[in-house]
Amino acid sequence: MKKLIYIIILMASLNIYAQNAIETDELFLKYEQEYLKAVSSEDGRNYELANKNFNSKFNDYKQRNKFQKSKDKERWLSKNFSKTEFSSADEALQTYKDMVELSTLIKDRNNAIQEIRNELLKKYDETLIWETLQARLKARK
Repeated sequence: MKKLIYIIILMASLNIYAQNAIETDELFLKYEQEYLKAVSSEDGRNYELANKNFNSKFNDYKQRNKFQKSKDKERWLSKNFSKTEFSSADEALQTYKDMVELSTLIKDRNNAIQEIRNELLKKYDETLIWETLQARLKARK
């Protein structure tokens, strides 16, 4: 029984030490910073609005399916904008490009966060990373 108590105390103290070590790790601090940027960014919401706006310009699902299946989407929009509610080919192309740019921005940010997380996973346990991040976010509030 005594050994069990010692083991529990040892494990608890190791966990506390590990969490202190991760909190000062520059890589973790960079991960936290990137995570906060992603969470506080309006890019996700802006992408959803741009996507909704773009897709609402199609008169029916058949035209939207044809667009989605096309290999050269910009060319399809240039030639077929009259089958949509876009007022011009330029408007259709710009709306599409805005949506694609936002999507790329979100993917790039998520990839950067994932790369940092993968490096952290080489040093720390996944649970420790997540719990430390959550604890630090709660402390900020």
